[in-house]
Amino acid sequence: MIIAGAGGHGLELLALLKEQNLTANPIYFYDENDLLLDVIESIPVIKSKTELKSILNTYPDFFLGVGNPVFRERLDQNLTELGGVLTSVSSSNAVNQSNSVNADVFSFGFIGPKVQLGRGVLINTRANVHHECKIGDYCEIGPGAIILGNASLGKKCRIGAGAVILPGISLGDHVIVGAGAVVTKNIMDNTKVIGVPAKTLNR
Repeated sequence: MIIAGAGGHGLELLALLKEQNLTANPIYFYDENDLLLDVIESIPVIKSKTELKSILNTYPDFFLGVGNPVFRERLDQNLTELGGVLTSVSSSNAVNQSNSVNADVFSFGFIGPKVQLGRGVLINTRANVHHECKIGDYCEIGPGAIILGNASLGKKCRIGAGAVILPGISLGDHVIVGAGAVVTKNIMDNTKVIGVPAKTLNR
């Protein structure tokens, strides 16, 4: 198996895989950062696409070991083109009341009933996504963030730690919500908001 990304998020994902006893097959990190060590936490770090492709031919499953939605999408596309199969993992203490299985759900994450999750979504530690929400591809829901009922997020949104999206609110694509912000109105594409209530960040 491949963990695509060998930084801090990749290490958290590795711990989650160990918790779920998903380490029967060999595990490798993949990261093109030449400054990284060749071995991290006893796991080899693959930096060559040729070697990566060889491993994927035998062990096609891969996990996204980065949080940033742009990098999540890019790594997914790159590894899928090489024959990899995007795989998700959920902590044993997470709660998932929906039929969605596309997300990585970290410790104490919560997904309510009738939630729709796009490809490659990350529900981080203690994040909550309540009933009937729609979360677009590669969104990152930060630790402790709360997405309340029937809210919708477009593709590649980043919801900061502890942020709250109120019920029925819609966010466009590529929206960034600052840590601790409370979003009380709909937000257009490519917008950054911060504060309580959340306001557009001046550029």
